[in-house]
Amino acid sequence: MLDILLKTAYLSAIILSLYTSGWLLIKADKNKTTGALAVCQFLIIIWCIPQLFTSLSVTKGIKYLTYVISYVGISFIGPAWLVFAFLYSKRRLGHLAEAVLFGIGAINYSFLLTNEYHHLFYTSFEIGQVVYGPVFYVHMIYTYICVLAGMGVVLMAFRKNAVALPHITVILLSAAVPLGFNLLYMTGLVKSGFDMTPPAFALSSILMLLAVFRYDFLDVNTMAFDRMFDSIAEGVVVYNRRGKVTYCNGAAAGWFGLKAGDGVDMLWSILRENGISPEEAAEGKETVMTLGDGPAGRKLEVKRYAYRDRNGKNIAGAVMFTDVGKYYQLLEQEQELAVSNQKLAIEQERNRIAQEVHDTTGHTLTMINSLLKLIRIEYEKDGKEAGADETGIPEYLRQARELAGNGIRELRCSINHLRQSSSYGLITQGVYQLAQSVKEFEVEVEIQGEDREAYSHLSPVVYECLREAITNCLKYAHATHMDVILKFGSGCLNLYIFDNGAGCGEIQEGNGMRGIRQRTEAAGGTVRTISGNGEGFQIYIRLPLVAA
Repeated sequence: MLDILLKTAYLSAIILSLYTSGWLLIKADKNKTTGALAVCQFLIIIWCIPQLFTSLSVTKGIKYLTYVISYVGISFIGPAWLVFAFLYSKRRLGHLAEAVLFGIGAINYSFLLTNEYHHLFYTSFEIGQVVYGPVFYVHMIYTYICVLAGMGVVLMAFRKNAVALPHITVILLSAAVPLGFNLLYMTGLVKSGFDMTPPAFALSSILMLLAVFRYDFLDVNTMAFDRMFDSIAEGVVVYNRRGKVTYCNGAAAGWFGLKAGDGVDMLWSILRENGISPEEAAEGKETVMTLGDGPAGRKLEVKRYAYRDRNGKNIAGAVMFTDVGKYYQLLEQEQELAVSNQKLAIEQERNRIAQEVHDTTGHTLTMINSLLKLIRIEYEKDGKEAGADETGIPEYLRQARELAGNGIRELRCSINHLRQSSSYGLITQGVYQLAQSVKEFEVEVEIQGEDREAYSHLSPVVYECLREAITNCLKYAHATHMDVILKFGSGCLNLYIFDNGAGCGEIQEGNGMRGIRQRTEAAGGTVRTISGNGEGFQIYIRLPLVAA
């Protein structure tokens, strides 16, 4: 019965290893990692096949032959496993190191083949009993070291690169189970009478198949992820619940100098230095940051994602960075073009109004001049001042007065229309004009950043909001000083208005503040007010520099 079970275990290990290696070669991604794993499976097969004959009544010569064949797998399984572990962990042994590893295995195997000359591998070889020599134990220790070192490399990959826990567990068990059974057999702790290591490979192969089919271990898509993310232009940073960066693709590494194993706090620090807090880059929000100073600064759109378990607890997170510099360049060019078109439209309107003034007011003045000439002619023809009332002079004067009034009204309409079309320019220009027009108290203006014509679409908003604030200050605050700060930041304009007036304990939004809020929100901005009795009044307005 035991013999049947033993053969069944050997046969299961062979079949399962054959299936695993075949799947790896046919369906898995063709790379060095899958190749190394397939080699490990073939070595298991070579180890197990001769063991099918161990329980048969065979001659000493056949027994020795199966022993020699089996040790092809035994001699090289340790180095092959270590190479696989390095490749799976995204690390690479040099060609020299690989040559040394397999070279040591080859030397051990050569001691077996030449044992009759030195008896260092085994001292006695009989059917049912082999007395091993010192070289065998060196080989055994070497194999154990390779397997344990490979397990250690895989564990490091889990800590550093956030390899999925099921993958790590299955890989470690597939190595630990045969190693444990072999150790029990070699130390004699379990008296089985046969090597239990090959049957253990049946369980190892089952575990590997579980990794392949249940957890997509070494699947084409899974293996292609790293190369795909390394090739894309977007930056991708993945971190675990412990705050360690587990993955950083080429773009993100180049921009931020990050690598797997770094703390995610390094990324948050870089974001803060560039005006973005982790709170602003919260999950589901899109924030734009400028990396670097000056025209060479790179504009990056920041998106943050979180991965949660079924209980809603964060277990991992990711941040994606998209270079939107070209988009903003096009947008600025579009805004500059819009400003140019606006200037052209204003110029055309000016020309139209000038023509209108020429056609209407000029005509009126010409008519008035003609009437004055008629008055002079009538006056000279009559020659008598006393009879002037009987001439057409009063009627001419009435017509001239009417024409002058109409001309003045037409001229005012034309001028008012021109003013309305051209009153708004740069934001700072309108702010300075308003500040200089206030005589009742001092208005101090401070500009931070660079004002551009591309931002002129916000001029009416800033102008009217500041005008309302000044009006309210004149009516209610009894202030002697007002500070106006314009701060042009990355993607937004901040307007601060502070006065040293009486303030108020409870802010009540009247028509003035309501108008400020409506104008600001219509432009996509926000308004915040702060005040207190005897503490003045503060208005904080935030406006996006890019038109929605």
